[in-house]
Amino acid sequence: MRRPRQSLLLLLPALLAWASCVAATTTVINLISTDPGFSTLIKHLQKLRLVPFINDRKTCTFFAPTNAAFSQWEKDNPGKRMDRETLLYHLLWESVLTKSFKDTMLLETTLIKDGYLGDSSQGQLVAVSKGSWRPGRIGKIFVGESELLEKDWQADNGVVHVVNRLMTPPVDLVETMKKHPDLEFLYDIVHNAGLDDLLRKHQPFTLFAPSMEGFKKLNAIQVQYLRHERGRQDLAITFHHHIHRGAIYKKDILPGTSSLSTVEGQDLMVNLDNKLLVDNAEVEKTDILASNGVIHIVSRPLLPSALVWTAGKYLVGLNATRFADELRQQGMSHYIDDPDVSYTIFAPRDDTYSPDSLGSLADPGEILRYHIVPGKKVLSDFKDGHLLETELFTEHLDGHAQRSKVNVKQDRKRTTISLAGVEIKGEPVHVGKSLIYLLDRPLQLPLPLVKTIKSDDALAGFAQALSATGLGRRLSDAREVTVFAPSTAAWGNLGIVNDYLMLKEDSSLVALEAVTRYAIVDGLYYTEDIKAGRTTLITSEGSELVVEKNGDNIHVGEGRLERSDQVGGLVTRKDVLVESGVLHTVSSVALPPSLDITLYNILQGAGTRSFLKAFETSNITRILTDWEQDYTLFAPTDEAFQKAELEGALTDLEFVARLVRLHVIPGKVIRLEEDIRDDEASMLNNDARLSFRDIHRDGTTFGVRVKGARSKKEARVVAQGLAHPAWPDEEEEKGTLTTRRHSRFWRQGLGSADNTVGTVSSAPRPGGVVYVIDRVLLPGDPDPLGAAWFWVTIVLLALVGTTALCGLTAVSLHALITEIRHLEGYDQVPTTDEEAATGGDGSEGRMPAPPAEAAAAVENGSGGRAPVPSTEAAATATAADATAPSADERL
Repeated sequence: MRRPRQSLLLLLPALLAWASCVAATTTVINLISTDPGFSTLIKHLQKLRLVPFINDRKTCTFFAPTNAAFSQWEKDNPGKRMDRETLLYHLLWESVLTKSFKDTMLLETTLIKDGYLGDSSQGQLVAVSKGSWRPGRIGKIFVGESELLEKDWQADNGVVHVVNRLMTPPVDLVETMKKHPDLEFLYDIVHNAGLDDLLRKHQPFTLFAPSMEGFKKLNAIQVQYLRHERGRQDLAITFHHHIHRGAIYKKDILPGTSSLSTVEGQDLMVNLDNKLLVDNAEVEKTDILASNGVIHIVSRPLLPSALVWTAGKYLVGLNATRFADELRQQGMSHYIDDPDVSYTIFAPRDDTYSPDSLGSLADPGEILRYHIVPGKKVLSDFKDGHLLETELFTEHLDGHAQRSKVNVKQDRKRTTISLAGVEIKGEPVHVGKSLIYLLDRPLQLPLPLVKTIKSDDALAGFAQALSATGLGRRLSDAREVTVFAPSTAAWGNLGIVNDYLMLKEDSSLVALEAVTRYAIVDGLYYTEDIKAGRTTLITSEGSELVVEKNGDNIHVGEGRLERSDQVGGLVTRKDVLVESGVLHTVSSVALPPSLDITLYNILQGAGTRSFLKAFETSNITRILTDWEQDYTLFAPTDEAFQKAELEGALTDLEFVARLVRLHVIPGKVIRLEEDIRDDEASMLNNDARLSFRDIHRDGTTFGVRVKGARSKKEARVVAQGLAHPAWPDEEEEKGTLTTRRHSRFWRQGLGSADNTVGTVSSAPRPGGVVYVIDRVLLPGDPDPLGAAWFWVTIVLLALVGTTALCGLTAVSLHALITEIRHLEGYDQVPTTDEEAATGGDGSEGRMPAPPAEAAAAVENGSGGRAPVPSTEAAATATAADATAPSADERL
């Protein structure tokens, strides 16, 4: 049995402990319960059974909201009940006075969410922020979003700070992004892509989040791609590159350079010196607290090396996804998915692209390749008429690349660039080594050659020639060809020659086929590839065709020209791309050097059967087919022969011979527009001459008549055509037979079996011209009545001239006599009226006597009278007075 004294010693520690508890009567709860301004707080603490928890703390800091703060909270959260977590978030484990508060300081609360911050005992954090200090002004202190109204109320088990509003516990990272104004854009992208589940987990993460302004550091195309369904995988890679497993606050980052692992796998480089940088992006805001981690806002997105920008990704961002998908489906992904290749891609937008827009007969693969050009083609590379080689290589071009034509149209406001007739929209987009242009619709492949010709009204004449000769069907199978197609107007300029070529007769069809073949050349000759100067090409007809390039002008014609050094017709439309080559439109029809078109052929084309019959009757038909010399024929139409009513006269062989010869000018090709002022002797004789007139004086309508004939009526020229003798080869002078060369196109089935031409001479052979006229020129003697009137006119003119000569002689004699009298001193005798007007002395109108004579009279004592004339002088004066007219006669 123990002694009493020993029992008291054993109870002493317990008594001391009880005494200390009794002494600590002022707890945090006691402190705030004595103030009626915290009655609402005390009520919620009691209701949520937090009073014992707080009283049991040996140290704590309590941020006590006032009644007004609870009232405001209830207004902001209508219908929401106060919970235990919210009040625990106002309580710290340690006692912290305000003098220990530092800006951006993090305080651990008693609110614990198991695993959210890694450790099961880790409480949620709240941040301290202090306003900037100003002279004469006490700086404010905030904890979370609450301002401290009263500070440092000390109790025996802690300290109380009064706040003006309730502090809201942090939510998870996803909800934090959603609520933060600078992170709404990031949240929108991540949430729509379904990538936010990771950040809702009950484990800590650190998120380096780009702000809305930071996303602008990416171009709009990249952002659009990342937001697109096709970019979801790259978005996940990029987003996970911004996330570190574990909560890293700014206080945990040491000065210098360090690295942080990411969920994506590639580390982030962190550098803390004057600034905090993450992968060289500045951290603009730190320690945005979440329940399961922390967010730091960075100035731009952090792009992992796994994210490689390619043309394919940019096409998605440019709203050309269908085009990109079609390329991949056709096995052409290397054009857009390989970052090391260099191409220029012309992409139609999704709203204009569909499989139907490619054409039902077209190969989708060929069309897609036609949209791709090797290398980077910047805007300065695009010149009007320039041809771009595409990635489309076809058998129609014998393995060569099909080209696409650039058109540049510039006006005052803007410059429009089109490719193959499709307008390019916007500026080029650079991505890696490639370049992308957007189109407002897909490009169409060049059409087949014959289809292109037939669909063009300007080539209707050439289309008719292909149809008439059957070359159209064979030309459809041709490969790698160039066609210099005469325009419809050019065929019309041939005049009667064209009429002959279009006759459905064997000889004219052969000639038409030769002319048509002469426009077709084996090989691809684009205008920009043709060298300056003259180039000789071998046509499918076998003869040489000369192409002359002078600056932007290109002329095409025969290898040797008769009257001019200028090669043939002008290429008026260049580089019309077709499936099997290229087509150029020419302003004139080039006739092959091997082609003979005689005067007889032209008369056949003109349809002047009566004149041909007259030729046959006159027995000079040889001049129509022989090339001995030039001839100019004026061929009346059949209607003209009918109007002339010469049926009976045409039976007179001598008359017919005279008539035909009258319509032929030998030895010269008359060019009416050049020889209009001359008259020419006909074949009839030198006196039977033909004269010409430009009727309207505009070079369009000409008349011809027999000079000096009875009839004043003239025949009008209604049509014309030049004969075309075959050009000789140089070998004819040696007497050898030459063989024409033929192109591969000729050998492929467009040529005939006969490849030879007859012997020809090296000098140009004569030709001729036919003018079709609407009246018959009639031979006959000159008009006798016209001759008589001619001589009458001559006689009358002679009489008039003689009379005029006599009159001039009489006037001259009278003037001479008057001058002689004046020189001899005789004055005119005045009339009676003149004497009366002068007072009877007859002095008015007379010349006064010279002073010398007057002085002589005084010396002679004559008293001022004139000296007495001599007998001879008196006789002369008497005679003069007798011949002078009287005053009455003069009146």
